[in-house]
Amino acid sequence: MTYRASVPVRYPDPMLTDGQIRLRPWSHDDLDAIREAGTDLSIPAGTTVPSRWSVEAGRDFIGRQLRRAETGEGISLAMHAIELDRAVGLISMMLRPQPSVIGLGYWVVPSARRNGFARRAVTLAGDWAIGPGGFARIEAWVEPHNQPSQALLLATGFELEGRLRSFLAFGDSRSDALVYSRITAPMRFTTPRPLRTPRSPN
Repeated sequence: MTYRASVPVRYPDPMLTDGQIRLRPWSHDDLDAIREAGTDLSIPAGTTVPSRWSVEAGRDFIGRQLRRAETGEGISLAMHAIELDRAVGLISMMLRPQPSVIGLGYWVVPSARRNGFARRAVTLAGDWAIGPGGFARIEAWVEPHNQPSQALLLATGFELEGRLRSFLAFGDSRSDALVYSRITAPMRFTTPRPLRTPRSPN
């Protein structure tokens, strides 16, 4: 399989869906989702979702998400619940500095939680990233106290790798990060052969 180098990420084509959730580009019709997301203080603390709502702030947020693909930073997708016919959350996949590695982020608005939307969306994103997306690795950084997110990642094929101390910044505070990842295949390591000592000429 040929992996992506550090090149701009394109929106999946066709859009990713499992019949209940569709991951699509953001629209200015999604303002209600941005407004509700801001009511959960933990979302603005770790993202650019506005904590003080205004239509202008909501439109600015959506504009930033659309520009991520244009600038080559990554892609930000609305988590669209098909039965509800509205955006209920966000899935982002941002390029890491390492070649062929992409970082996962996500949130769901309070009124749409406990419906399995995040699990479905993370599964779609992970399957695409290490499949048609052409990436070798997709990873997520999670705060140690965020047990629901940790359980979600384990349920969608991610594995816990380790802990990065004082890695995440939230304003004036910091937190450790637990690293979860999915990769295309387990790495195979080989033991290098010992160097031969050159023989002296006879």
